[in-house]
Amino acid sequence: EILEETHGVMVYQEQVMRILNGLGGIELSKAYTCIKAISKKKLETIAKFREQFTTGSVAQGLTKNEASELFGMIEKFAGYGFNKSHSTAYALIAYMTAYLKAHYPVEFMAALLSGDIQGRNFKKKDSLVEHLEDCRRMEIEVVPPDVNRSRGDFTVVEGKIVFGLSAIKGCGGQAADVIVAERQSGGPFRDLFDCCERCDPAGVNRTAIESLIKAGAFDSCGGRRSQWMAVLDKALQSGASALADKKSGQRGLFDDGDDSPTTGTSVTLPDVPEWSERERLAAEKEVLGFYLSSHPLAEYQSTFDTYCTHNTATAATLPHKTDVLLGGMLSSIKFSHSKNPKPGAPSKYAMFDLEDMAGLIRSIVWPSDFVNIGQHVQADAVLAVRGTIDKRPGSEEANLIVNELIPLEELKARYTKGVAVRIDEREHGEKALDRLREIVRGYPGNCELQLVLLLADGSKVYCKCEGVRVELNDEMRRRIEELVGRDNFKTFAAAPAARPAQNGRSNGKSRSPVLARA
Repeated sequence: EILEETHGVMVYQEQVMRILNGLGGIELSKAYTCIKAISKKKLETIAKFREQFTTGSVAQGLTKNEASELFGMIEKFAGYGFNKSHSTAYALIAYMTAYLKAHYPVEFMAALLSGDIQGRNFKKKDSLVEHLEDCRRMEIEVVPPDVNRSRGDFTVVEGKIVFGLSAIKGCGGQAADVIVAERQSGGPFRDLFDCCERCDPAGVNRTAIESLIKAGAFDSCGGRRSQWMAVLDKALQSGASALADKKSGQRGLFDDGDDSPTTGTSVTLPDVPEWSERERLAAEKEVLGFYLSSHPLAEYQSTFDTYCTHNTATAATLPHKTDVLLGGMLSSIKFSHSKNPKPGAPSKYAMFDLEDMAGLIRSIVWPSDFVNIGQHVQADAVLAVRGTIDKRPGSEEANLIVNELIPLEELKARYTKGVAVRIDEREHGEKALDRLREIVRGYPGNCELQLVLLLADGSKVYCKCEGVRVELNDEMRRRIEELVGRDNFKTFAAAPAARPAQNGRSNGKSRSPVLARA
């Protein structure tokens, strides 16, 4: 009868407590204790309740195996089970948030981003950055921070989300409040000098101004970020002088009677070159926690997609000792020496973060491999990294034991297995096959040629051209892309050869090429 009441499904804690009580003879108060013991993994307490439940269930007519199996189900459920009132509250919140996200997606995401400002972590990918990526997937535009447009929180303006000033590292809520209040009372800021002269430095200090420049918050005022940074000291001095004059009641000879400073409008910005794209993006990453205007690895993404087995996010979920080939940029490099090296054996090793567009993974090159590949360990180097996932027992945190660092230009020669061309009968016509045949005949080589034919009736045909081998070079790629379009030409990689286990480490299976990549 107890099992019939639950309809064979455990949804709420109350149901589990009824089963423990009705079948196992466990008091209801003790049944709740049992559930809590399971959720907190108190093994000794769980064992006592298991024995009591089994004895009671057998007395009620279940077999010992049935009782043991049922308690196993209870253990699994109680690891993450809610009581009915708790579940109802969660369901209500889930319904309301789903409704808002479906009908007011821009406003919903702006509120979600604002809620994640407190406790930001600029050293690694935090929840705010994940929500910004969700905005990109939802095709919601997030406008860069702007001293003349942004508020403290993320706000919605004309269907777009404006980046909140308080989400900028070094700026914070106090500085954001001062900037917004001054803008509302005195109008938009003309430039950096105007901002420094009007905002009390007790609220908007040097660190905040530097962060705003790096984030691009003064871009709308004209000038380049390098220029604003070059005149920062002068702007702060001008601001301090304006504040001192205001406190003393002193006015300039040509002041017109209002309290508006005029110093900034007469300043000529120095003719200094703009930061390089890498410097600009690095500054954005420093103060925003992510690359806003672009990503330094965007130009390499197609190469990573072709040759790498995983990205840093998917690699982190793999089992211990899985062999991977990743691609990314080296940062946060630290060199050290092993404490007790064997006589004559190398001791120097390196640790670094391998960063790609999905995140980062902490990596280490041990001395035995550092001897051969250590010259490639350089800050901001973009490389392919071959190694093994390393996880401590009981931990989900993943590191990468690096076996090899491969310059990107070597990937094509080492791992390209073939090319795949997609031809759409309705778009390209049958003659495209004849023209493709003439092109590939001029480039004999060792790479496979595969075709994906999209026929007019909607069917799709995959062809592996056994009798045709081609040479992959830029000229052939260009000619085929001119024929069928850039998106219809893909290279695919061979599975990286497995390395023998070293120092007790074994390598997992490598990826196989898939024709459907085209």
